[in-house]
Amino acid sequence: MTAATTANAVAHEEGPLTRIVRRFTAAQGAVLAAGVTSPDDYAPVAEWVEVDEFRRIGAYLESLSWREYTHFLTAWASGGTQFEFTEFRISEIGDSVFQEIEERHFRGGEFIRKNVIAVYRFSAAGKIVHLDIYEQAADSGGWIKDAAEAATRAH
Repeated sequence: MTAATTANAVAHEEGPLTRIVRRFTAAQGAVLAAGVTSPDDYAPVAEWVEVDEFRRIGAYLESLSWREYTHFLTAWASGGTQFEFTEFRISEIGDSVFQEIEERHFRGGEFIRKNVIAVYRFSAAGKIVHLDIYEQAADSGGWIKDAAEAATRAH
């Protein structure tokens, strides 16, 4: 089990917000595994999100509502994108969870590897209201950039 850093100490058990992040990412993985054909496919993921308040700030500084984010995810997943990640560290401090991961994106013959820190912020009700993405990558993948740009233009 990964150690979780809280505001007061390091605990060797998951905090409540860390459990929500893990459920959220597992739900996203299940949607991807089932095959994404529309933004509505992400409905099961919304269980963990304060949909009306949600904001995601991405690696290209795009700011997306929940509706825009599901359109972005649909465009990103189209064309057979496969995705996996390895979690290195996760810390829960106050109303936030900091997740350090390595992402691996596969699409056709393209392979993209990124180091990412995802910062999740939560409402008092324990729902995700904000998600910031910080990344390091030699190549972010043209299809990923295109999906981010299209999501911000169209919605």
